[in-house]
Amino acid sequence: MTNVLRIVGPPGSGKTILIVSLVEALRSRNYRVATAVKRESIESSLLDPDVSRQLDAGAAATVIALSNGGRVTLERVMPLPGLASVVASIDPSVDLLLAEGFDDPGYPAIELLAPGDSTITTPDADLLAIVASSEILGAFETFGPGETNGVAELVEREILAAEDDVTIQLTINDQPIETIGFVRDMIARPRHRHRWR
Repeated sequence: MTNVLRIVGPPGSGKTILIVSLVEALRSRNYRVATAVKRESIESSLLDPDVSRQLDAGAAATVIALSNGGRVTLERVMPLPGLASVVASIDPSVDLLLAEGFDDPGYPAIELLAPGDSTITTPDADLLAIVASSEILGAFETFGPGETNGVAELVEREILAAEDDVTIQLTINDQPIETIGFVRDMIARPRHRHRWR
């Protein structure tokens, strides 16, 4: 079964930007990531004129972007267990499904907080992390997609259960140096690492 991570937060909090950044960060670590977005608003009219007509009639849609670049639009919203099964059947190599706009309990979630808001809506049992939308938006504006290494490392460790390829210990002038983020990734995870299933 495909691993699922929900990205939740109020409209405009940066959910889509976090997803784009996480997809890039995880792909650079050789993970195959799919995304799903539940659309119950006029936003869907940008995707497909038929979807727009359905939404006007009270319908909803789920848009899936697969790890191979393909896209699928379902003319209804599916609960996450069914959606994860659909993604796994279409693209069995997917390591992680990032789901935006899904409230299904029992799945880990990263919750984004809008500026000035400290209300957390995700139950503690499902909460993987809380991220300030200003941090995500600032990193995205400054560095572009993929600059979410701390969050990507958390997802990799807690959801994808990845084992480190190597142990790194750097010293300068006999002082140990902690390796994190980009430096650690460049040394510990060679770009052409192959993952066989």
